[in-house]
Amino acid sequence: MNMVIQKNVSLKNKNTYNIGGKADYYCEPGSIDDILEILQWADSRRVPLLVIGNGSNLLISDKGWPGVVVNLSKNYNKCEWDNNRVTAESGLMLNKLVNQVVDLGFCGMEELSGIPGTIGGGVIMNAGAFSMTLQDTIHTVTYYDLEEKKIYSRKKDELEFGYRSSFLKRKPSIVLTSSFSFEKKCDKEILASKRAEIQAKRRDKQPLDYPNCGSVFKRPEKNYAGTLIETSGLKGMRIGDAEVSGKHANFIINKGNATAEDVRALISLIQKTVLDKTGVMLEPEVIFAGEFKTSLVGTIKTDNS
Repeated sequence: MNMVIQKNVSLKNKNTYNIGGKADYYCEPGSIDDILEILQWADSRRVPLLVIGNGSNLLISDKGWPGVVVNLSKNYNKCEWDNNRVTAESGLMLNKLVNQVVDLGFCGMEELSGIPGTIGGGVIMNAGAFSMTLQDTIHTVTYYDLEEKKIYSRKKDELEFGYRSSFLKRKPSIVLTSSFSFEKKCDKEILASKRAEIQAKRRDKQPLDYPNCGSVFKRPEKNYAGTLIETSGLKGMRIGDAEVSGKHANFIINKGNATAEDVRALISLIQKTVLDKTGVMLEPEVIFAGEFKTSLVGTIKTDNS
């Protein structure tokens, strides 16, 4: 194997919560061939696989990951333009692509400015903000099917996009590349102004000065998770160094030395309290990786938990 595989690597600095134990194995592939090589390596040894990008929207267990962590954001992060279409590797930061789109004068991504994830994770969950989602501009996604061990490409209408969901979220797979098509050009100054407005709203409403995973819960039907959490009296609630943000109640922040179990316990407490007070079951948007002691409320299915 040409790619370097490290052993016993701390994952605390590999995610936006700055939380988590060690990975038994860790690598940073730079090509599709590298990715296929590490998948074959893991499969032949029956080693559990965790693919990450920037590590946003992710809570890694204090026990770490008992297998190999494949980080796509470090070396697999290029994009290539062809007129009004761009093809991006899955480890590319979404915000970097948004900036290119805006600077070129294309409409359709400006409201996604500031989202801290990568293209791969964003496509799987149909990342969005305000009135825009990736679904609006996506053309084709190429992915590796972990069950069939084959590479496939699907066009937008085959990806079954929904609110924070897609066909790929329900299918064990790894996004390899995604292409986006832009049909309309707009005034660059107007786009840049809208981008600046979105960034200002994020700074004003979100606790960006503390490590966090972004929105913890999905938006419930006809309501907002943050509103329900706040009206349930949970703003500022704290377990260990994990705290419900006083700036936005759908954010749990790491005040310094929070553990994954602190965050998980706070998520469970929020679910129980909001369900008791409002009758609404909050479904986590955050993905859980590894083993946790604290159970979540109900029968909610979450990845790797």
